[in-house]
Amino acid sequence: MTTRAASEIVIGPVITERTYQLYTQGRYTFRVSPRASKTDIKKALEEQYETQGIKVRDVNTVTMRGKRRRSQRRAVAIGHTADWKKAIVTLGPGQKIEGLFGSV
Repeated sequence: MTTRAASEIVIGPVITERTYQLYTQGRYTFRVSPRASKTDIKKALEEQYETQGIKVRDVNTVTMRGKRRRSQRRAVAIGHTADWKKAIVTLGPGQKIEGLFGSV
């Protein structure tokens, strides 16, 4: 098995109203590689934010189904967006990731 860089595993944060509500509870949501395991995600996040000294306590993953999309040029052609995976990460008590939600 080859090791992958943290930037290949964690694609980026998912910022919505619901993820902001989870942020106030100390949980963060990230878009991750579909082939990443929970331990890979944990190690990648701790490596990516090691300057802030975070420790990941728990990782929950969800595979999100792609949405159906209709082509503008052909009324009959129906496609869909790609499936993707998200991870909801719980940090230790009192820990926060700085700069993720801007100045909020």
